Amino acid sequence: LQGESGEDYLFLETTHPNTVLRGLNSMRLNKAFCDVTLCCGGQEFPCHRIVLASFSSYFQAMFSADLLESKQERVAINGVEPQMIGKLVTYAYTSQIFITKANVQALLAAANLLDVMAVREACCHFMERHMDETNCVGIHCFAEAHSCKLLEKRSMEYILENFSTVYQQEEFLSLCVDKLTEIISSDLLDVPKEEMVFEAVMLWLNKCPSRKQGFEKVLEHIRLPLISPYYLHDLIESLDVVKENQACQKLISEAKDYLLLKDRRGELYKRCGVMTPASTPGWRWLP
Repeated sequence: LQGESGEDYLFLETTHPNTVLRGLNSMRLNKAFCDVTLCCGGQEFPCHRIVLASFSSYFQAMFSADLLESKQERVAINGVEPQMIGKLVTYAYTSQIFITKANVQALLAAANLLDVMAVREACCHFMERHMDETNCVGIHCFAEAHSCKLLEKRSMEYILENFSTVYQQEEFLSLCVDKLTEIISSDLLDVPKEEMVFEAVMLWLNKCPSRKQGFEKVLEHIRLPLISPYYLHDLIESLDVVKENQACQKLISEAKDYLLLKDRRGELYKRCGVMTPASTPGWRWLP
């Protein structure tokens, strides 16, 4: 680059960063000048502290603070798969990492632990691009566990928008009760009719009979007054899980009151969990 005076010259070697990385990686592979060895799951990874600290705030804090590891030649890394540590070390020296459906979750967990944000985000994008009705529930729960907020939000949106196919998948049937109720109580749940929500819950219930205990805590999140009174009477009210539970019977009774006593709906809708135009912009409500 020519300077203003026409005499100064700034030389910029565009291939220099890659040349330096290749040199550092070559030294790593030949164990030249390595001053620390990462130990994980019986495998060892000789490295240079300065390289690890430059790409990971986890290692930067470890080696710069007054910690025992800052002086050790061998540092143990626990809680992640050794293959993923190997991949992240290679990434530190090459800027490249291969993400697959088979390794993305383990890789994200390792990147999360070592605070390698670029790889963490790349894994999130990969999971979002490969999300479908068979894996969206698992992706959501995984994202929530690893505090991947955007992926957590996007996967929940996918679940709600595609509920009619999602609820038939094995992942949905394995949900814990809290996550199940979070989904079915959402104002954004996209269903053609509330009967589908009840059918989804029954599939979930029948997957594990022990879930019958405390079933009223699930039933109360279904908007029963949106269900046909014939469906309520002929199918729901006659179920053993309802007949054997007074709290469930009370919920059915309140729904019937809402449907029959039209002039009292203003005082009943809150107890029935029904959304009204005045209470929410959501579309799961009765006029």
